[in-house]
Amino acid sequence: MNDYMNNVYGAIGSQVSGIANGVPFLGAITDTRIKFGGGIQVVVEDGTEIYIIDATTLMNGADSTYSNLHVYFEDQS
Repeated sequence: MNDYMNNVYGAIGSQVSGIANGVPFLGAITDTRIKFGGGIQVVVEDGTEIYIIDATTLMNGADSTYSNLHVYFEDQS
């Protein structure tokens, strides 16, 4: 889990796909932040919409708003 969270925190530019409230999306992570009290939150933009998703939700693949979430990490080398 720790490695995944570290990867998500540095994943600006990586692609995220999923379904938000029944609508499919594919966007890029444009920002990450540490939340007060712990946890990481990412901002995903797809050109028309902005999605704010907790890293734990990305790791689990779903919550009450999002489903079928996948992160396609950019090669950092």
